[in-house]
Amino acid sequence: MSWEYARNAPSAWEPRTAKMNFCELDYYMTPYIAEFINTISNVSYLWLAWHGYRQCCRNGGNNTIKLGYALLAFVGIGSIVFHATLKYECQLIDELAMLYATALVLYAVFSTLLPPVTLGISLSGMMGSITYINAHTGGESLLHRVAFGAMIVTVGLRCMYLMTHFPDHRDNLRVICTVGSISFVSGFGLWLTDVFACETLLAWRDVVGWPLGAVLELHGWWHILTAYGVYYYIVFTEYLQVCMEGGDAGLEWTTCGLLPHVVRGGKATANGNSKTKTT
Repeated sequence: MSWEYARNAPSAWEPRTAKMNFCELDYYMTPYIAEFINTISNVSYLWLAWHGYRQCCRNGGNNTIKLGYALLAFVGIGSIVFHATLKYECQLIDELAMLYATALVLYAVFSTLLPPVTLGISLSGMMGSITYINAHTGGESLLHRVAFGAMIVTVGLRCMYLMTHFPDHRDNLRVICTVGSISFVSGFGLWLTDVFACETLLAWRDVVGWPLGAVLELHGWWHILTAYGVYYYIVFTEYLQVCMEGGDAGLEWTTCGLLPHVVRGGKATANGNSKTKTT
C-alpha cells in the first residue's frame, strides 16, 4: 500500500530563505515540516547524545566528553529546525553546530600537545572567524564544507598518530576508529548520491510512493550515519584521554552490541555479560 507524493504543497514557513535545498520534496507530509525525513532522521543525534552522556556520567567521564555529547545534541536540534523550516538563520545554526562540535573534538585530541589556554584561544579565534565569514557571505556553504572537511581530516590524522603510542589498546582503538570512519564515509557517499542523482531518486520515489520512498531519502541516511560516526569518535576521544592520563581503559558494548562506551579500570563487558579484549 502506498501513496503518491504531494507536490506544490502549502507551507507554514514561507518564504523559503535558506540558500540550500535538498532532494526531498517539500511539505508533502505537513505544512509545518519542509523536509519530513530529513527532519525526523535527526532524532538519531538526540538519542545517541542522550545515550552517550548517560554512560559517560555513569563511568566518571570528564566535562570535555560530556560537552561533546551536548554539542552532538545541538547538531541534531540545529538540523531539525533547518530542515523543518528552510530558513536562512536556521541554516547557519545547522552548519555552525557541526563545526563547533568538531572543534571540541580537536581540542580534546590536541590537549596534550598545546597548553589548554593557548589551544582554547586558538580554536576560539578560528571558530569566531569562520562564524563571522559564514554569516556575512550570504550563507554559501563552500566555506562550511571546506572547514568541516579539513577539521575532520585533522582529527583523523591526529587520532591515528596518538593510537601508535598505546599498542596495548590498539585493538580497541582500531575497532572504534574503523567503524566510525566507515559510517562517515558511507554517509558522505549517500549525501553525494542525493546531490548528483536527485532526478533519478525523485523518479524512483514516484514509482514506489510513500512510505517505501522514504528509504530513498539519502540525506536522511547521511544524518543517521553521521550521528553514529560522531558518537564513535567521541568514544574514541574519551578512550584516548584515559590512556593519555595513564589510566586503564576498556570498552563495554550495549544496544545489541552496536554502541560502545568507555569503562575505566579495563573491566569491560559486551552487553553486560561477556568480557571484551582490553589487553
